[in-house]
Amino acid sequence: MDPLTYLVAFFCIGLCIIFDKLRARKVEGVPCSRSFEFFFGTTRHQARTVLKEKKMTWAQYYQNELEQHNFTAFGWGRLGGKRGIVVCQPNDTKSILKTQFANFTKGQNFREVFQDITGDGIFNTNGDKWKEQRITMAHMFNRRQLRDRMSTTFGNHAQDMVQILQDAASSSDPYNIQELFYCYTFDCINMIAFNRDVNSLKGVERDCAFQAAFDTLQERILSRFLTPWWKISRYFQLSSTERLISTSLSVVESYVNNVVEQYHHSNGVCKDDSSGLTLMDIYLDHSGGVVDVKSSRDMILNIIIAGRDTTGSALTSCVEYLVQHPEWQDKLAEEAKTCFGGNTQEALTFDDIEGKSPVAEAVFLEALRLNPSVPSNEKIAVKDVTLPSGVEVKKDAIVGWLPMATSRYKGYWGEDAEEFNPTRWMKGKAYDDYMYPTFNAGPRLCLGKNMAILEGKTALLTIFAHFRFTAKKGFKPTHIASVTWQNDHNGMQVHVNEI
Repeated sequence: MDPLTYLVAFFCIGLCIIFDKLRARKVEGVPCSRSFEFFFGTTRHQARTVLKEKKMTWAQYYQNELEQHNFTAFGWGRLGGKRGIVVCQPNDTKSILKTQFANFTKGQNFREVFQDITGDGIFNTNGDKWKEQRITMAHMFNRRQLRDRMSTTFGNHAQDMVQILQDAASSSDPYNIQELFYCYTFDCINMIAFNRDVNSLKGVERDCAFQAAFDTLQERILSRFLTPWWKISRYFQLSSTERLISTSLSVVESYVNNVVEQYHHSNGVCKDDSSGLTLMDIYLDHSGGVVDVKSSRDMILNIIIAGRDTTGSALTSCVEYLVQHPEWQDKLAEEAKTCFGGNTQEALTFDDIEGKSPVAEAVFLEALRLNPSVPSNEKIAVKDVTLPSGVEVKKDAIVGWLPMATSRYKGYWGEDAEEFNPTRWMKGKAYDDYMYPTFNAGPRLCLGKNMAILEGKTALLTIFAHFRFTAKKGFKPTHIASVTWQNDHNGMQVHVNEI
């Protein structure tokens, strides 16, 4: 190779380095994360902090970055050339989720990463396919369903929790209440959606392999965002992460097949009473009774994520803050007396709770404000877009928003934004969905929002009518990087005291 060729080669490499350094300073005109490195972007720092050292979750990582950028926006980059921004301002969030909804979509990379879990379900689709599924699922979440089928299910299973906690109260050992809540929500959503009594609260499937596999999937699959070659690794099973994902998927698929099989053996539920219809009934009705195995599988997994993980996470967060603020446990107990009407052995109904449980609702919403069940999310711009803050987003750029940061910003929530203060929800002030995007907002506003609140209130009122909790001495919950906000296998360790 002659000297001129070497010179040209070094000149080109130098230009690439300079160009990348310049790009590293800003992405879409937004200052980049301080951890941005040449070639690697923020990948090495994210992988080390979140995945290896497990110092924080993805949401906490992004929140720290937003704090350094005055809660406006910051840019990031990943190995493989992907770059994007994370925004925090409510007006920007509103633009993404509502006013410019058509200009942002679930991107190809996002959909491919989550395909193994959500498939082509409602959380992972766009356009007509998403609209069709949303219309179908909307039939399940009407007021009549809440009053009849859902409320009865929540009340009965909440009483099952009481029996279990009575055993825990008889022991001086700490109790992992996160596990209890996930079993509660798992039992509830299986009955409501599939007319299936899994009895995990009663010990029949307490150590359900599905739940463990499902949790593993949600934790491990996020590593794909930092691994450009993950598809090759999955195909050839090169990494321990992809091998574990495959193993977990086989367990999940087996469970889903069992759900469909059992449903058809039972012939669903009461077909002549719309209040008794399950999601499977509604789905089959809209598909003309023809079972599409792939669509059934995707629908089942999407509804389990929505019905089990999000509310189970929220209830765990409630207890995390209630052990720090025992006065609110007393307030819940007082409210429970009114709702139960003196008979705490009977399951609460919709009429017992509706309009009579402001304390329980305030506690539930406040815990979700501080620990949103889905603390971060992202979309792709389908065209050049300018956000209200002035950020110019180019076509195909990844744009993330962070409910956890927005819900803790003192500029909106006051100086006590980082503090647990349910009173803020009892002053008659309605908070904008874009200040509090815990349940998403706009056309993708969570269909199960009212169901989740009712389920959470039923559980809190039933439990605190009987018990008080104190934290295990020296215990601090460890939050892990997962699709939904959750603690590690130690969960939430408490001492249970019956009253």
